[in-house]
Amino acid sequence: MEANKGYHILIVEDELLIAEHISTILHAAGYINTTIAMSVDKALQAINNKKPSMVLTDIALGHIQTGIDLGALLYEQFKIPFIYITSHSSTEMFSKAKHTRPNAYLVKPFKKEDLLVAIELALFNSELNNKITENNSLLIKDGHAMARIPHNEIMWLEAEGNYTLIYTSGNKKRLIRNVITELQQQLPTNDFLRIHKSYAVNKKYVTELQAAQIVLGDIKLPVGRTYRELLIEQLK
Repeated sequence: MEANKGYHILIVEDELLIAEHISTILHAAGYINTTIAMSVDKALQAINNKKPSMVLTDIALGHIQTGIDLGALLYEQFKIPFIYITSHSSTEMFSKAKHTRPNAYLVKPFKKEDLLVAIELALFNSELNNKITENNSLLIKDGHAMARIPHNEIMWLEAEGNYTLIYTSGNKKRLIRNVITELQQQLPTNDFLRIHKSYAVNKKYVTELQAAQIVLGDIKLPVGRTYRELLIEQLK
């Protein structure tokens, strides 16, 4: 099979033999660029350094931070497609995992064909979504019509239950019937940063990062504790 050049896959698994087995399957299928991380902390370092195209993660990675914690960041903050590969098949575990919007959920032991199909579909859908946002504007429903808001005019997003307030330059705002995570999925990962469960900001407008808040000119927004360390790295 031809090498899948340009794709870098991160494998997050705390059992080295399993991680190496997955890596071997990927290499045989042409995915020659892989990295292994054995904890959430190591995975976050690899994401910042390697910029992977996709992440395969186990769920049981530790008691403090699990694969589900990582999955939430992959969906909300990094917008990187990811697949859970886990030995947990309980309804309760799946219910928790599905809310992080994984591209697939594979239970060990899995067939290599199922893994490769899941990866191919996830990468295809991710590339399709990226093409949608290449026009540098956010497409929204405005009443009975559709409207576009240029990315560079959006200052920040604020969650309002099942709605989101979009604040734009010139002190304008729009209330959109989409949750904030859905809207952030349509925005460039490198420009729009999640700072809190209720806020995402356009980093071009950020003037200062303080202990518990971020400053956009005259505006101050709260920074969630779990987002602060990552923000420091992204704003460098």
